[in-house]
Amino acid sequence: MYATILNTRSQGQEALERQIDEVAKDLPPWIVMYGVDDLPLAAVMDLIRARSPRTQVLGATSFQGVFTAKGFVRETCLLVGERADGVELSVSMQTVGASAARESAEASCRDIARELGARPTMLLLHATPGFEERILEGVKAAFGATVPVFGGSAADDSLTGRWRVHANGASSQEGFLLAGLSSPRDVRGGFMGGFLPTEHTGTITKVDGRVVHEIDGRPAAEVYDAWTGGAIAAELGRGGNVLSKTNMRPLSRCVGSALGMPRRILSHPHEVVAGTNALTFFTEFSRSDRLTLMTSTSDPLVTRVRRAVERARGSQTVQPRGGLLVYCGGSLSAMLDKADTICREFEHATGGAPFLGIATFGEQGAFFAGAGSWHGNLMCSAVLF
Repeated sequence: MYATILNTRSQGQEALERQIDEVAKDLPPWIVMYGVDDLPLAAVMDLIRARSPRTQVLGATSFQGVFTAKGFVRETCLLVGERADGVELSVSMQTVGASAARESAEASCRDIARELGARPTMLLLHATPGFEERILEGVKAAFGATVPVFGGSAADDSLTGRWRVHANGASSQEGFLLAGLSSPRDVRGGFMGGFLPTEHTGTITKVDGRVVHEIDGRPAAEVYDAWTGGAIAAELGRGGNVLSKTNMRPLSRCVGSALGMPRRILSHPHEVVAGTNALTFFTEFSRSDRLTLMTSTSDPLVTRVRRAVERARGSQTVQPRGGLLVYCGGSLSAMLDKADTICREFEHATGGAPFLGIATFGEQGAFFAGAGSWHGNLMCSAVLF
């Protein structure tokens, strides 16, 4: 497989078609495509499929750019599978909302298994933000915890809903795609946070999905503000968006442990609810969840990319054929000047394997085999082919 960057901004239609002819000439079995929200991704997808109708093209929009071996770029970027790689892919794209996501995901999994002739080794998920937990429930209904899910939620530059997912001629601002991967060699994933726990902990006592009303019987935003020394004091009472004030201080909950170390899912505080001082997030919670305030700086959030690759590789010494990086857009927004460094970190960790990386508004992954897959925020994952 190989990665390439298409010039879709400064050159005309004829030049673009020449670039696509070069990609499509060998009839690749699949292509992962990432780009920012103002690019003609759907048109590029259609051009590829016009020249190579059996090529499965899939992907999503990314926040501010795409991670590549040439740096963090605002262009249409492709990871192109080649037949010699032996990686089979079956993709199901669904335009649905939250109410139908679970059922649609379960049906998609069964379609994927039928097309591959067996359960996939791994599922790659890209969804529009808002109902990722429902999709994972559908996967679990179909496959249990045996098939790990890795991926990230589509993003845009302005958090105004311009995000899109796309696959095989369809593009949607509300929906998801699931791609089943199968290969004679292992396809592996690593998933991690890169934040450290503080001494501040509490228990959710009132919650409704992604809205935490109370922690330890007190308004959630007031508790968070006290834990962070007044980070969101200006929003208490009147409400407001707090994403930029909280992206280095998420909350976490434990979802198991490995080798004596807790595995934590991170959640990004989004908005203080006016009047009630409830606190909204990009993940769901349950009553009695135990929350811990986490903290980090930019350096560990760069080096976690290497650690995610190491976790994916495990004891495997074979050089990866290619890779995908999923990196939280909320984390990136606080350290855009480190974006090129993140690219170099991933390239070095994979031994120079061709790769792409997407900056997302939600991350999905599995901490270890057979333990289920999770949806979190401010996290990163690596997929190695």
